[in-house]
Amino acid sequence: MSTYIASGQNKGLYWPTDGWRTCTPEEAGMVSAKLNKVFEYAANPDYKVKSIVIVKDGYIVGEAYFGDSDITTSHQSASMAKSFTSALVGIAIEHGLVKGIDEKVCQYYQEWDCADEIDYRSSITLRHVMTLTTGLDWEEDWTPGYSGRNDTFEMFKSRDFLEFMLQRKGLQEPGTTFTYSTGDPMLLSGIIQKVSGMTAFEFAKKHLLEPIGICDLTWGSDPAGHTITFAGINAPAREYAKFGYLYLHRGYWDGKQLVPEQWVDVSTRVVSGVNGWECYGLLWHVNLPLRLEAPDSCIPSEGYMADGVGGQSIFVIPSKGLVIVKTASEDKIQMNKATLLELILDSVVEGNSQQ
Repeated sequence: MSTYIASGQNKGLYWPTDGWRTCTPEEAGMVSAKLNKVFEYAANPDYKVKSIVIVKDGYIVGEAYFGDSDITTSHQSASMAKSFTSALVGIAIEHGLVKGIDEKVCQYYQEWDCADEIDYRSSITLRHVMTLTTGLDWEEDWTPGYSGRNDTFEMFKSRDFLEFMLQRKGLQEPGTTFTYSTGDPMLLSGIIQKVSGMTAFEFAKKHLLEPIGICDLTWGSDPAGHTITFAGINAPAREYAKFGYLYLHRGYWDGKQLVPEQWVDVSTRVVSGVNGWECYGLLWHVNLPLRLEAPDSCIPSEGYMADGVGGQSIFVIPSKGLVIVKTASEDKIQMNKATLLELILDSVVEGNSQQ
């Protein structure tokens, strides 16, 4: 039996606040021999996978660490952090700190004049920020070999990432065009800090991370002290899995509704009211068959993922009770995410779903 396949019994529902339990794939309605193909696929050195953790019905059924990585190794989130930020906005709304996602961003920043109807920035809402449809001047491309303009690198050269975004010009009417922008979510860092009196990371620790037992996580800030709400998280793979498991349970954790259930539902599907990409919700990648360019696959359309450059992913497949975390240092050769999910789904016994 592969050392990547877990052992143990499935003893029913528990909350992994203090740590994950493991069980054999068969105990969770999966087939070990088929699941092992996942790890054979991930072990290809060309993909530079660092870790992969597969959780079924709350139990780790298999995990692997490659190279110098192990269970304690922290992995960079890249843009997976955007999905953590999405949760923080939902929590802020629930706590009455923010009225809703249709609030105008200019209300929070004196740099933008809400009365200036000619300036497109005056009509940008949180909804536009979270669906990456602000219309702000921004260019970036992470395709291997791309040598053109990437504003993310320019932002990193600045001392104040938030101020860098506030200086962007409004080029298009908000809500009309989806432009993948690493910078847009930085606007949320300042808003969360203004309404809560805490940095976004401090707010996250109090209302999101500590309640689900995520303690071994850091979240970077820019030189001006603003939490980098588009990236900057470092954590072991098992900690990322806890965040995915919270969303699998629609924001509920051990007797408490930490993230509003409705917020989880809305943020993890295509958001109405914006002219965007049909694969993006509120800082989550959604509609996975289309997003992964695998329309004829067995991947359920209700699945969604947090995703970051270099091969970082948290997949949540509610109908199958699955949470999958993968970290990597991909460069020119990238793992096919659809193939990975298809292999995992093929190992699930037909008809078996979360209990």
